[in-house]
Amino acid sequence: MAIYMLMIRYTPDAVKLIVESDTDREEVARAVCEAAGGKMIGFYGLIGQEHHVALIADMPGVSEYIGSVLVATMGGAIESFKTIPMYSNEEMHKARDTYKAIKGSYAPPS
Repeated sequence: MAIYMLMIRYTPDAVKLIVESDTDREEVARAVCEAAGGKMIGFYGLIGQEHHVALIADMPGVSEYIGSVLVATMGGAIESFKTIPMYSNEEMHKARDTYKAIKGSYAPPS
């Protein structure tokens, strides 16, 4: 599984509809994640930022993540988004071990 943070900026019309209606965007986002085989870890509003919402999801892979983003963005309510791939401390330790194992294989240009 792979963890991603998706930062979403809604269109002005979408913001108005979200504020004035009883829709729960967290539940909508959770349903999309689960339909792709993933799990939503968190859904947070952002204050004073370029984006309105940060969603954190654990997805089976990049294809499932991209498919979920396509579903959300094709709806027309999202003006822009930003993806931040995330990794655990354990994955950082594995990366460090990989670095140590392969560091002698690279030769800089000379």
